[in-house]
Amino acid sequence: MRVKRISMCCLWIILLLNPVLVPAEEPFVAPPEAHRTVRVGIFDNPPIVGLRKNAAPEGIAIDVIRHIAAQEAWRLEYVSDSFDEVLKLLDQDRIDLMVGIAYSEERAKRYQFSRESLLGNWGLVYRHTGSKISSLIDLKGQPVALMRSSIHSNVFARLMKDFGLGFTTVTTDTFAEVLEAVDRGEAMAGVVNRTFSALNAVQYSNVVETGIVFNPIYIHYAAPKGSSPSLLQAIDRHLAVLKADPRSIYHGSLRRWLETRHVERFPSWVLWAAAATAGLLALVVLLAILLRHQVQRQTGELQREVEQRRLAQERLKHIAYHDSLTRLPNREGFNEALAHALKTAQDKSQRLALLFIDIDRLKNVNDGLGHAAGDTLLQCVAERMQVSLRSHDHLSRFGGDEFVVIVSDLDNRTEAEIVAARLLQSLVAPVDIGVTQVYVSASTGIALYPDDALTMEELLKNADTAMYQAKEQGGNRSIFYQTKQSQRAVQRLHTDTRLRQAMERGEMRIYYQPILTLHDRRIVGTEALLRWQDPEQGLVMPQTFIPIAEETGLISALGEWVLEQSCKQLRVWHDQGLSHLRMAVNVSTRQIEGRLVETVERALVQSSLGPESLELELTEGVMLVLSDDVLDTLTTLRDMGVRLVIDDFGTGYSSLSYLRDLRFHMLKIDRSFVANIPDNPSDTQIARTILLMAQGLGLKTVAEGIETEKQYEFLRSHGCEYGQGYLFSRPLPANELLGLLRGVDVEA
Repeated sequence: MRVKRISMCCLWIILLLNPVLVPAEEPFVAPPEAHRTVRVGIFDNPPIVGLRKNAAPEGIAIDVIRHIAAQEAWRLEYVSDSFDEVLKLLDQDRIDLMVGIAYSEERAKRYQFSRESLLGNWGLVYRHTGSKISSLIDLKGQPVALMRSSIHSNVFARLMKDFGLGFTTVTTDTFAEVLEAVDRGEAMAGVVNRTFSALNAVQYSNVVETGIVFNPIYIHYAAPKGSSPSLLQAIDRHLAVLKADPRSIYHGSLRRWLETRHVERFPSWVLWAAAATAGLLALVVLLAILLRHQVQRQTGELQREVEQRRLAQERLKHIAYHDSLTRLPNREGFNEALAHALKTAQDKSQRLALLFIDIDRLKNVNDGLGHAAGDTLLQCVAERMQVSLRSHDHLSRFGGDEFVVIVSDLDNRTEAEIVAARLLQSLVAPVDIGVTQVYVSASTGIALYPDDALTMEELLKNADTAMYQAKEQGGNRSIFYQTKQSQRAVQRLHTDTRLRQAMERGEMRIYYQPILTLHDRRIVGTEALLRWQDPEQGLVMPQTFIPIAEETGLISALGEWVLEQSCKQLRVWHDQGLSHLRMAVNVSTRQIEGRLVETVERALVQSSLGPESLELELTEGVMLVLSDDVLDTLTTLRDMGVRLVIDDFGTGYSSLSYLRDLRFHMLKIDRSFVANIPDNPSDTQIARTILLMAQGLGLKTVAEGIETEKQYEFLRSHGCEYGQGYLFSRPLPANELLGLLRGVDVEA
């Protein structure tokens, strides 16, 4: 029992010194993969891995990987062979994981290693009882048993070479065969690791431990170099938790395998010999520590310099391939991951999906709360999406408000749809930004390999196209790519080009629709409505080209042109004796965020109009971009005397407090509520409520889309002051409208 306690003391020292070779990142929690088969390469190396005939593998590494597999829903498939052959399988990517492999810089170039080590270890030399070996010098010319490809064997051979000490190698496949060769006298000495020898050397009567200790190492799990890192990431995540909990299966396995002895199988004199050996071992360990300290002191500067360079290179690589805000892989990291995923899919005839994600209305947060708030929102969104993904899915920040997810090893498109749904669901809860809560959603486009594309570029383009289709449908949804979407994208690009040319060629037209007082049908103004006289398609309505102009930024130039031309036309009508007329002009959100005040001032000066003659119609979407600059713009226009009108009221994002505080002059009831009154009870009630609310806030109202006498009578009788629609006149060019403007009444 004294042997047991002394040996165990040394072994627990190894475990307490057990480090992590790579700086830990923040933990990543992901849902387990369903029924993934993991091919695990193993070799006989008790107590780390033990292989017995007609029995399942056992040992510390096996206990841990079985526990992790149960948590991750993996199905383990063991591939057993000699250490050298298992390494070959790892090199050839024929296994997914190798257990019980020692870390070295040379091996790190060939394989991926887990960040968390399983336990610490070191090399130890045993001798035959008939030999006198107490130092490396005594091994010169002697036959020494070495396990093939073992890191301890390689380091020992280098040490002997560095000291100019030749020896004869007796090659074996396992550490057990090393001790057997020494026991039979085929070798005068053998090199094994400390963990194995502590439990097994006592079985060999002709084997004695020497004082030669070298090469402290750490045992890890390893994967093929080019494989997905998700497997090792899952192992690191679980192993870190297991090592931190003294009651976990990890510590239980250590106690089970490192404390179990079957000393009753041996004669009593073995116990005394073991006790003496343990005492000598304690002295040897102390001497080894002192020797190691002296060597480290002599080579410390060089090691620190090498380590500093290595860490600097790792930091530079991390910076180059990761986004500093979210800590996710950036575009470069994504390109590398997608290239690897596509190659794997091609080699294994698998499918994968690419999800292109755009955060809806992030610009409103940046404009309204500041870019720091926007950054906080992006960080929270990234964390939520990462948690919602499976361990082998790859999330990257593509740039700005865009993210991409690689969903590999798909059986069908439904799996991609489920992943996309989880991503959207992760964003449902509000995000706390300081004292404010913000609700966020996303638009997702999904493209499949090989169904939709065969190359990285095509896959990314098609996913991006589908994402824009999702945004056009209102956002907060996922849409699969379809070929017609690309055709539509090409058509949009073609329309944008022709729209720019139309402005240069003078193909844009302004039509005017009269606005009347409902109590006496007197024309008091007109609304300027943009049209495109396309030589190919004829007269094009604004709903066809205005969304494209909004998206490309061309709307600002179009808006300025409409404002200037409308003011000039109003000047003409005033000069013709119609000085009571006002002009209503629609203004886009982009114009409000730009130089709208300067544009209005210039248009009024050029046309010699007073500001009271101009009405600016703003959609309810302006409520989403009410930054301090936008508020200042609206206040300045109001103070100038320009009339402000909320257009399409009831269809967007109106805030009653903004209606009150910004002091709008008028609100326009959207045609969708007018179309079905008074026959539709719901629309009738909505229209009545809007009119009552406007009266309470002191706002005038104008109804658009009046087409029947019943609509007209309802609106007039409920206090709506103004109206426009086909009942009175359709939009007309200025020269065709003059006769109507000169009349006194507008008859139905």
